[in-house]
Amino acid sequence: MLSITTLKDYLGMPPDAADTIAELCLNAAKSKTRTAGIPDYQNNAQYDLFLCALASCWYDNRGMKFVGNGNASAQESAQKLINSFVLELRYAGEDPVVEPVEEVSDV
Repeated sequence: MLSITTLKDYLGMPPDAADTIAELCLNAAKSKTRTAGIPDYQNNAQYDLFLCALASCWYDNRGMKFVGNGNASAQESAQKLINSFVLELRYAGEDPVVEPVEEVSDV
């Protein structure tokens, strides 16, 4: 499950920055994924990365202006990224839980 601290690290926000904007971006990303038909995965690394990427897209483009090689191509690139994640995550499932291996000493 993605934490606000992890998202703030991903966004490059200072650790002492207020959580308000990061929470807004994360909640918007979660809302967008639900609208796209993606379940709220609790243990899926790709889902967490998508939430970070989507929240970052909104955080970096707070003025609703995409920048890049022309506004149209930057916006198209963002939409392609979103579409790719949505198509894969809609039916992905949870990641397997990996149990830590206990070390055995030869004493």
